[in-house]
This record gives sequence, C-alpha cells and structure tokens, in this order.
Amino acid sequence: MTEMMRSTSKGPTPWSARNECTRCAGSGWESVGDRGVRRCSCRNIVQSQIHVTLPPRYWDATLSAFPKPSIEIVEKWLEQGTEGLLLTGPVGTGKTYLAAAIARAAIEADIPVLFRRASELYAEIRDSFNNTGTTERDVMWRYFNSRLLILDDLGSGSLSDHERRSTLDVLDERWSQLRPTIVTTNWSVQEIGERLDERIASRLASYRLIALTGRDRRVRK
Repeated sequence: MTEMMRSTSKGPTPWSARNECTRCAGSGWESVGDRGVRRCSCRNIVQSQIHVTLPPRYWDATLSAFPKPSIEIVEKWLEQGTEGLLLTGPVGTGKTYLAAAIARAAIEADIPVLFRRASELYAEIRDSFNNTGTTERDVMWRYFNSRLLILDDLGSGSLSDHERRSTLDVLDERWSQLRPTIVTTNWSVQEIGERLDERIASRLASYRLIALTGRDRRVRK
C-alpha cells in the first residue's frame, strides 16, 4: 500500500486505497472449496489490532452509528488524505466513539494508528523524566511519526506551560510532515485559544471540523 500522506510532486497521497487480502479480496470470508466459506484470518488480524489500539469500550465502534452527513464528511476526509480532523462538542456527544470508529476504518485499511488521550501524552512525558531507559525525545518521536495520530480529549489536563508546548510541538511537527491527525475536544476553537493557546487554536482552525451536538448520550442511556 502506498504510504499514507507521503509527499510527492502531486501532493499528499490519499489513503483510502486498501491492501486487499489475496485470500478473501477484502470480503472477510475465504472459500474452503466444497465446505463453503469461513472467516478469513486477515479479519482476526484486524480485530487483534483494534484490541491493541483502542480501549475495550470502543472495540465495536463503527461509522454506521452516526448520521449520514457525519459519515460523508469522514469518508471525504479519508479519501482526500487531509492532515487534520477536529471533533468538537459537549461531553457525551460521541466524539471519542467517532474517533474510535475512524480508527477502525484506518486499521481495516492497513493503516497503523496511535490512539491516546491528551492526558496520556503528558503523563508519558512526565514519566520519561524519571525513566533512564526512555527520554522525552523518545516519547515525542512516537507522536511525531505515527501514521495516524488520534489525540483524544484535548484540554483535559492541567494546562501547564509544558503541556501547552508539548501539544503545539506535536501538532506543528505532524503538520509540517503532512501526517494526518485527529483531535477531539469539548471546546470550540475559540475556547481553545482563550483557555489553552492561540497558536494551538490557529493550527486546529485549519483542520476539517465535525461539531457533534445533542444531549449527553451516556446520561440518556
């Protein structure tokens, strides 16, 4: 599969094209002759990757759970290979679920995904200060270079100067390297500028926006 977002003279390469399995041609089922069909082993690999990448609550997340307009925006984003997607909305409106559903679509397209809460990024950096085997540079390298980064719940940390700088470093590096990033947050871009950092808000303002609305789904359930 062509490397996602690789810079060429023709611009970023879309990553919707899939590596179809030679056994099942992407259907998920392979023929076993007179015995009919069986689930292809490639689907087991996909499920294993989903389990490793996502929290258990989101293992079954799918795009089909969302309204058609949202699905169309996501599919267009996937097709064009745009570097940024911003999911905003009040608590409980499904931002993390949607991000997990996109992660599933990426994994099914043979795209490695790094799915982390923003607070996990900051915790990993803090832990590196007391870990002789891992440096802050090591931590940041993973966030800089993952094929697709999903940074969940931006704005949930202590909002220290170090957290602001780390967030900006990740977003800027990925933007300069044309690596796609998905960010979820309870805040609007304007609120991010006021509460977090104007430079971070400016970078996120260039992302494709999906604003989720409605009451808290968890409370309704």
